[in-house]
Amino acid sequence: MRTGGGVMQATTSEAIICTLTAARDRTLQIIGVDNIAKLIVYGSDQTHSNYAKACKIAGILPRNIRQITTTVDTNFALRAPTLGKIIEADVAAGLVLVYLCLSVGTTSTTAVDPTNQLVDMASDYGIWIHVDVAYIGSACICPKFRHYLDGIERVDSLSLNAHKWLLSYLDCCCLWVKNPSLWVKNPSLLVKALGTYPEYLRNKPSELQSVVDYKD
Repeated sequence: MRTGGGVMQATTSEAIICTLTAARDRTLQIIGVDNIAKLIVYGSDQTHSNYAKACKIAGILPRNIRQITTTVDTNFALRAPTLGKIIEADVAAGLVLVYLCLSVGTTSTTAVDPTNQLVDMASDYGIWIHVDVAYIGSACICPKFRHYLDGIERVDSLSLNAHKWLLSYLDCCCLWVKNPSLWVKNPSLLVKALGTYPEYLRNKPSELQSVVDYKD
């Protein structure tokens, strides 16, 4: 966790849009923009609705937005074997894996996806793994709850809403990214994902990185 860094967002919804768009662009740099219809993303049927909305905004075809069914037998957590079978079928069909959105504490059922197991299964595919810990992440400051974050150091990004249980003002979301190359470079992959560079906003201090430019 010591190698990462991040930025403040307003909400986890924004954090998911930013990371998903960066993951999309990273993949399209490899396979070409003409293959955007092959991109596929994964979440469970308990994942917050902002996941599906972000996918649509990012141009993921509706048929390629996986919302995998969970059951009460697993407390509505996403199971690694179930995800594995779906991924194998998608790869065999020629689709390209882009993004996996896990949840530690879903809004509707407080479901906790087993991060370690899911990373074990999915990491070999080069997929961007994001974890939404919007509200329950704050509770994990307490040592007795930290086991809910087991494996969190292995994911690519996570988002936590400080305005929920950390008594900050609305809106305040902490977006953490594991790989410094995704957010340190100027412009970084995250900044380029949604960045714009009109002439009237350009300035030497920003270009020289002598100030923090919050524009993008």
